Amino acid sequence: MKIKLNYLVPFLAVLIAGCTKNVQQQPVQLPTGTFAGQFLRVHVNTTTLKYDTVKANLQLSLSATTGFKVTGDTTLHAGSYGSYAVNAYYMQFNDQTINTPSLSTKYHLNGVYQYEYNGSQLDIVASYSDTLSYQYILTKSN
Repeated sequence: MKIKLNYLVPFLAVLIAGCTKNVQQQPVQLPTGTFAGQFLRVHVNTTTLKYDTVKANLQLSLSATTGFKVTGDTTLHAGSYGSYAVNAYYMQFNDQTINTPSLSTKYHLNGVYQYEYNGSQLDIVASYSDTLSYQYILTKSN
């Protein structure tokens, strides 16, 4: 019985030490500044069941005081501006250029998106079911 206890005590000590470890969380780095890169609209073609992707080169400016502004290739994506809010996981954009009564053929940066930011690379994504996603793959330029 003592032999079994000798193996159990070190195992319990390691288990308790592992459970009581104090983990330091990294502070959230909120994106601000000017970012440049690509906007991608990825859609599954219902006929061929293959992905259709369209791209546009954009510039996104984020400022805590003035909001956001999208410029660049506006053939697919609308140039726009408005306010935004950020937490550790999501960004919400409120586009002030959307004209509600009329339908626009261009995409607007509007609504809630998931994002990842490491200080230089900003990836913003919105996915709708398994067939459509909007992706912004941007790099900080200043």
